[in-house]
Amino acid sequence: MEKPLDLRPSPQITKVRLEGITVMKVIKHCHDNFPMTVMGQLLGMDVDDTLEITNCYPFMSQPTTTAETGHDGTDLSSFEKEQQQHQRDMMWCVREVNIDHQVVGWYQSTGSQMGSFLSPQWIETQYNYQNHLGNIVCLIYDPIRTEEGLLSIHAYRLTKHFMELMRKGDFTSLGFSNTDVLANSIIEEVPIALHNSSLINAALVELDQAEEFSGENDVELARLSIGDKPVLEQSMEFLICELDTLGKEQSKYSYFMRNLVRSHGQVIEKMRKRRAENKKRDANGEEPLPDEEDVIQMFEKEPARLECKVLLKDLDSYVESIKSLASEGIVKQYGVSAVQAGDE
Repeated sequence: MEKPLDLRPSPQITKVRLEGITVMKVIKHCHDNFPMTVMGQLLGMDVDDTLEITNCYPFMSQPTTTAETGHDGTDLSSFEKEQQQHQRDMMWCVREVNIDHQVVGWYQSTGSQMGSFLSPQWIETQYNYQNHLGNIVCLIYDPIRTEEGLLSIHAYRLTKHFMELMRKGDFTSLGFSNTDVLANSIIEEVPIALHNSSLINAALVELDQAEEFSGENDVELARLSIGDKPVLEQSMEFLICELDTLGKEQSKYSYFMRNLVRSHGQVIEKMRKRRAENKKRDANGEEPLPDEEDVIQMFEKEPARLECKVLLKDLDSYVESIKSLASEGIVKQYGVSAVQAGDE
């Protein structure tokens, strides 16, 4: 007798195991198209609480010029159809060569945005992935930070509370409050562990045991460079730009609050009259009128707060990036000062 299929949902993943070949493919795709932002599909499987990412392939590059997209959007619709056909063809190819073909997420480069990736479009894409496929992550690769000598690749997903908020579609202040969602709890990072095959590990051991080169040009000095100034300046420029945008969003909400305070007295008076009228209707055996209709209409005009929350999260990432760059620069400056003092 055959055993029944186990239809229990998979446990939520707590870590990501990323194959080295996948990292190399992502890096090549992102650097070949820099400073454009590019995306691709991640393939693998989820085993217990681990998401294993074993391979990937790039998406088609989206046209950006007006001539390519057109004014009526017909060419853009044609591109979306080509993108869907491209993904179907790629999935057929990976199945034919016996590669893991389960979709476990997608990757995106930050392009020239200095580590910034969070946007309403990114949230919508990630929500659709997680809502339909469950254990899904997005790998964010920062080519600029990697050029500075540190591999910058992170795995993110939307939190459970924010997924609940997205399903409700209530992005007002009350909606965020009811689901306990703050700017820093929209997304969460999943730890990554790099993994290589036995052959690659053997090759790395062989390279490690090889004789050292003694040539002058073989010495790696790029890590000692203190040329973080352009990166730091660009991060500051993006930070200022985000602050300006946040100020505009806050002004919209302030305008709403001023109108709310102005109309508060009128609404209270309407509610008082409505309650008096309901008492009369109740005495006459008629159905009472809704009491909270005017209050609901007041808050229906509240601007959506999602953009503001995204900007706050973006600002936090810029500040952390600036702190990291500044601290690295200070350490290098102290190192150079110590060397110069020793020479004297």
